Amino acid sequence: LINGGKENETCLRKYQKRCMQDLHQKLSFGPRYGSLSELQSGEQFLETIEKERKTATIIVHIYEDGIKGCELLNSSLTSLAEEYSMVRFRKIKASNTGAGDRFSS
Repeated sequence: LINGGKENETCLRKYQKRCMQDLHQKLSFGPRYGSLSELQSGEQFLETIEKERKTATIIVHIYEDGIKGCELLNSSLTSLAEEYSMVRFRKIKASNTGAGDRFSS
């Protein structure tokens, strides 16, 4: 009986470990990104938003070169992208969005 108890305990631990691995895999679904990547155009920006899974979290920084706050935020987003690899971090230069063309007189 004592040996049977140890075997049962070992079997139970293996089962528990497998269940934990399965649960971890289920909770870690979806793609992993891990970096801040550059969008080159307004079309790419729209594609990123429209074609991503509906449950995905996307953070897009619209920035311009030479602005200290933008440079600092890009640096912070690079660090965050590495830490939160399930979130898609993107950046696009404001002048590349094409939005300014729609608002000029």
